[in-house]
Formats: sequence, structure tokens, C-alpha cells
Amino acid sequence: MKRALRFLPVFFLWTPPAWAGHAVAGARTRSLGGGGDLDISLGRIIISLVICIVIAGLAALLIKQRGGKFDLKAWLARIEPRTGEIRIVETRRLSLHADISVVRHGDREYLLLLQQNNAQILRERAFPQPLDAEQGSPCD
Repeated sequence: MKRALRFLPVFFLWTPPAWAGHAVAGARTRSLGGGGDLDISLGRIIISLVICIVIAGLAALLIKQRGGKFDLKAWLARIEPRTGEIRIVETRRLSLHADISVVRHGDREYLLLLQQNNAQILRERAFPQPLDAEQGSPCD
């Protein structure tokens, strides 16, 4: 009982907001800065809390699964940009709104006319693959 009575004065230091107007008769309570209430619903607060707890739980499971070790180099190697097969060989500006480009994709080469709202293939041809050193020159 003495233990419970020891915390009794602390209970009276906190007053609920509903009682704040009754603490001093005739006193008006004003918020700092003069702004209004926040208008955040209790449902949004609870949903935010649940989402944060789920994210923390998933992070804890990930750390436990990996044994606390995280290989940053392997993770960065996975998201490293791939070398594409499309290569822009040459580009020339024809006018303010038009370019002409030679583009190579695999064993095909394309001549493209690129305009402001349009792109056209002007010419398409097979591009010969370079010879390997083992094959020798074609004149042999």
C-alpha cells in the first residue's frame, strides 16, 4: 500500500486534456502558434504503427536468415548495370528537331531518323561480325 501511495502525487501532475479547461476557472487554453488541431485519425496512426512493426519484423528475419552478415559487394554486383547489345555508332544533328543515328544491335545495323515526335528506320543491313584471330585473315 505504501508503494502505491508513493506514486500518487505523480498521478495528479498529469491532467487529461478534457480537464485542462477546468483547472483554472475561466481560463482559455491556446495552442502554441495559434494553429488548430492536427486532424489525424486514430486509425491512420494505428495503421502506421502496424506497418512499421511489420517492416522491423521483416528486417529482423532478414538479419537472422543471413546470420548477421551482409555482403554489400555481392548485392551491388546484382544491381550493377548490364552491358547492353544496343550500341550507338554515330549521331549527327540535322536540324533543331531532327537527328540521324547509326545504331548497332547484335549483327544488324540501322540508320535511324529521330525527330521530335517520330522515329523512322531509313535503312537496315546485316553487320558482319569481326573475325577472330584464330580464323586468320580472309585472304589466306
